[in-house]
Amino acid sequence: MAKEKDKGWIKLTRSLVDNPLWKATKKEPFDKRSAWIDLLLMANHSERRIYGANTGKPIIIQPGQLHTSMDHLASRWQWSRNKGIRYFKQLSEQGMIEVDGTPDGTTVTIVNWDFFQYERTGVGTRVDTMDGTMDGTMDGTQTRMYISRMNYNKNGNKNARTREQGSYSEDDFE
Repeated sequence: MAKEKDKGWIKLTRSLVDNPLWKATKKEPFDKRSAWIDLLLMANHSERRIYGANTGKPIIIQPGQLHTSMDHLASRWQWSRNKGIRYFKQLSEQGMIEVDGTPDGTTVTIVNWDFFQYERTGVGTRVDTMDGTMDGTMDGTQTRMYISRMNYNKNGNKNARTREQGSYSEDDFE
């Protein structure tokens, strides 16, 4: 049976990267947990427009997304590029991220970003507050709900996208 403290979730401040403990990790390769937290910390909290380094075209980065390259992340985490690719494949297979490679880099979408960042008033809606809850099953599996969010296609037009329902547990990454 799950203990009360094992339920729910926490929010991390982005200033965590300024903490000497976090900075000390730069001297050694990241483990998978640290890389996951780093992705969460690098994800945008609001919509942002950037311009592609190669094409100069505007790219709209949504909350829960980051635009980067595998070479940059591999260097940041002190991994080989192939290890980074394998890690992204694992996260994608578990439904934790979506990856969109372009000539201007890689856009990574954290699946269910809204769910983890905002309190729910109903399925697919949110309230911008600093608190909220998420329920898991007794075996520690977190179940993802259907969540709709606005997504921008390559032409800059909005369209709704619904996430697939699924689940993952600690055992998926061992």
